[in-house]
Amino acid sequence: MKLKIWMLTSLLLPAIPVSASNLFQPIEISDAEMATLRGRYILPEGIVNFGVTMSTSWRNSSGATIGAQVNLTVNNLSANLNVTPLYATGTGNLPGQGLGQVIGGQGLNNVQGIAQSVRTAGDYNNGENYVDVNITRSSGQPIATTGQSWGGNQQFSNDAGAVQVSTANGGLQMQLQANQGQGGASQSIGRGGINQQANIGGTLNQVRNLTSLTVAMQENPAAQQRAYCNLSQLGVMPRVGY
Repeated sequence: MKLKIWMLTSLLLPAIPVSASNLFQPIEISDAEMATLRGRYILPEGIVNFGVTMSTSWRNSSGATIGAQVNLTVNNLSANLNVTPLYATGTGNLPGQGLGQVIGGQGLNNVQGIAQSVRTAGDYNNGENYVDVNITRSSGQPIATTGQSWGGNQQFSNDAGAVQVSTANGGLQMQLQANQGQGGASQSIGRGGINQQANIGGTLNQVRNLTSLTVAMQENPAAQQRAYCNLSQLGVMPRVGY
């Protein structure tokens, strides 16, 4: 699934304007990789809309929340990159100082593909890392965009902590640091991979790293017929090695 995601991204990103295109660089696929793609392709003209949503949020024991959401949308070869801060006001009481320490894990930053980790040195915490892919049919209506346009590295903060959205390694990353030593979370996309981490040192925290990829295919009977023919041919091929 990871390889299909980045093939689709490589097809669409050359059309992104300079302000967004320098965040993601298409990667050339080798002959060896192409050899594994029999029956697993989507023609570029069949893609109507493409979008990636990333969000990272932290809710502490008082109910205060800090986070950010990034939306990359490509509608009819026009790209938009938007950032939305995520805030919520809690009871106003600061949580107790987090005393737990999460040690190690540096190797997770060097993993290719999708790397996810939740590590906690406190009690009654909840952490989630989630990646999903949605492929739908569309009549060509554009994907709605929200938030403020990308204008470079941005930081948001409140009583719960601070989160920074920035470029890194040819992609995007979000780094969140919770107040009162409660811990931190991070999420990045780029270089053909997704990295999601949550390190919790306090108590009663809820941490979320979410990434969603949406691909809308045009409703084209002729294209559907070609896809059906391709799948029919696969049915008579030897099954050894698949």
